[in-house]
Amino acid sequence: MYRYARARMPAAEAEDVVAEVFAITWRKGEVPDNPRAWLLGVARRVMANQARARHRRTALVERVRTHPAPTGADDVRLVGELDELTRAMNLLRPTDREVIALLAAAELTTAEVAQVLGCTTALAATRVHRARRRLRAAYDRLTEEGA
Repeated sequence: MYRYARARMPAAEAEDVVAEVFAITWRKGEVPDNPRAWLLGVARRVMANQARARHRRTALVERVRTHPAPTGADDVRLVGELDELTRAMNLLRPTDREVIALLAAAELTTAEVAQVLGCTTALAATRVHRARRRLRAAYDRLTEEGA
């Protein structure tokens, strides 16, 4: 498994993949009849997840790098928006807050949200869509009231 991971990435990252695969295996508690193929499949998915996370981090760094530095007025506006967003989040049902928190704070993908919630990816995508829609509506109501 290490050789497979090492062929695709630097040594330190390959070691992290192997550790994560064994952690997943331990949490699962059972291994199928063909453990080698299963373990390599898990390693493949872990590497894909790491690549997506790396891409998100790179994209975020690029956005921050190319975005103009905020001014004092921008800071005040952002604090106000954050306050409104926090108030809008508090208006949501607990299940919607959880979905938004998993997406935004924990930076999970919809598939990862599904895994955390113990549901299918399709159901998680529906919950994400509805939670975002409700958050937008709550935020819009609050900003209209404040305007």
